[in-house]
Amino acid sequence: MKRLVWTTTTCLFLMALLVGCGPKGPDMGQVSGTVTYKGKALPTGTIVFIPETEGSLMAIAEIQQDGTYIAGTEQFGPGVPLGKHRIMISAFRDHGPEKSAEALLPDKYGSDRKSGLTAEVEPGENIVDFSL
Repeated sequence: MKRLVWTTTTCLFLMALLVGCGPKGPDMGQVSGTVTYKGKALPTGTIVFIPETEGSLMAIAEIQQDGTYIAGTEQFGPGVPLGKHRIMISAFRDHGPEKSAEALLPDKYGSDRKSGLTAEVEPGENIVDFSL
């Protein structure tokens, strides 16, 4: 009986080593920064990092009230895949059900092709500020 327990335990340990702790994911850099519009912190919004490398993951960041953000991917958490990215930023102020939401930025920033914004993500910590 002891031999069976030892053999089973050894097999489970070896399987865990072979399988690992799940998918490793792409090489990532940590990306944070501040978004300002007309010299003031943008108090809300979303930033999307769209990779120029096909097949790479997009990353998203929610802009905080002080204009700061930390980007990450849904699949792997904080971090943005390495490489060059096109950026789109959208921000709206919700006025409740009685009135339409108000766009806080010009439409061009809501398109990664029209915004003119890019970011090069490198290994380690990346501070990427956007002054719109």
